[in-house]
Amino acid sequence: MKNEEKTKSLNIDTNFEIKNEKNNQNLMNFAKNEEISKKNIKRKNKAIKILALSTSILALSTIGLGVAYAVKSQQANSYKLSLENVYEKNFYNLLDSVNTAENDLSKVLASSGSTYQSKLLNSVAKASNEAQISVSGLPLTQSDIYDMVKMVNQVYGYTSTLSDKIAKGQTLSESEIETLEDVYQNILILKNQLNEFSRKMQAGYSILDESVFNEDGTTNFTQIFTQMSDLDVKYPTMIYDGPFSDSVVNSEIKGLKGSTVREEEAENAIKKHFKNLTQLNFQETTKGRFETYNFRAVNSDEENLYIQVTKIGGRILTVSGSGKNGNATIDKTQAEKIAIDFAKNNGVENATVVWSDQLYEDLYLNIAPVQDGIILYPDLVKVKIDLTTGTIVGYDATSYFTNHTSRSLSQGSLTKQQAEEKVSSDFSIVQTRKALSPLDYNREVVCYEVQATKDDNTYYFYFNVENGETENILKVVKTDNGNLLM
Repeated sequence: MKNEEKTKSLNIDTNFEIKNEKNNQNLMNFAKNEEISKKNIKRKNKAIKILALSTSILALSTIGLGVAYAVKSQQANSYKLSLENVYEKNFYNLLDSVNTAENDLSKVLASSGSTYQSKLLNSVAKASNEAQISVSGLPLTQSDIYDMVKMVNQVYGYTSTLSDKIAKGQTLSESEIETLEDVYQNILILKNQLNEFSRKMQAGYSILDESVFNEDGTTNFTQIFTQMSDLDVKYPTMIYDGPFSDSVVNSEIKGLKGSTVREEEAENAIKKHFKNLTQLNFQETTKGRFETYNFRAVNSDEENLYIQVTKIGGRILTVSGSGKNGNATIDKTQAEKIAIDFAKNNGVENATVVWSDQLYEDLYLNIAPVQDGIILYPDLVKVKIDLTTGTIVGYDATSYFTNHTSRSLSQGSLTKQQAEEKVSSDFSIVQTRKALSPLDYNREVVCYEVQATKDDNTYYFYFNVENGETENILKVVKTDNGNLLM
């Protein structure tokens, strides 16, 4: 599942300018006239090969220059891949947030229960805030960022305001419902456009390649978002706290223990987890919610990885990369074991797979620790495994290291049978288990999770083990990028 998480930008240098020596006038002129991009790098490499064939009598110094240039080009390609991965991650986080907002707004419009409406509106507000973070991590011009941020902030402000109104015992007026319907229709348009764009990315569209400035100061990527931000939305005038109000501030980091490690120790931690690396280079440090050492790596299967290691405790925080094209060499069971073992060696104890989805030759897994027979969803770890090589090419333990702590959990008085009886009889029960469910922003409640199907759709119902109240309902939504829980 790519819901994610979602996270969470990296400061990566996008300036891949390559400077040549003055030893050869032709090479100097060539370098001055070429832009740094994927196509131009290919042209340069081709030009070097032709030049090498036609000037074999040049001095050794010129040959040395060609070798140095090839190394620089390889480094540029590596940086480019890492940056493309970051842009793609931010885009898919944006897509997940918009999908969540659209899905929950549809439930608000279909619901008549004020308490549940309030929870859903809070969820829409949270998704809008996460969308704003993702937009800021994309290569957009300032004007386009302004338009998109304005739009998601308006959605955030309106849904937050209505949620607060319901919490005070009031109900939504007809005009407010009508405005929500307008907001929903425009979010649906945005969702469809983003999904259409995601299909282009599946076909090989490169965000970085399309972010080179045109003569008019725009980029091909920017123009797509200009169309999306030009929606005719009539939002009411409001005063609201904005995306950085107290309700959405970062919680303290609870699950990261240990002393501060040195760069060399962080490097050794990576080598412990990835045995077949052929290259491992330190890039920079990140200071923020988590302080990390950031590395770029290449393994013997020629897969490029970007890895973050926490300064506190020396734990793998995230891994991002791309798998190798080819046929699967391992099955789902083997992949699950790889994920569980990796997480265990990285400090995640008693974990189990709670969700899986396959897209092409990549398997996406959500794993979570279990305490007293209760799945700890707030401590979720997301893993992506390349079935072609068995390599972990995606990993995000941010939620685990933020939330994991020793908890005193209630088993409650609600029985499994009573929980299942709360689901309408026209549903077919698949499985029932206890889970700690994250609700609102900071509230955690032990629930019975009842998985059920109806009309070829899958739902997850969450009933409070203490009082039997419905705390949440999730629906599996099938998308072009796999299945999502919403």
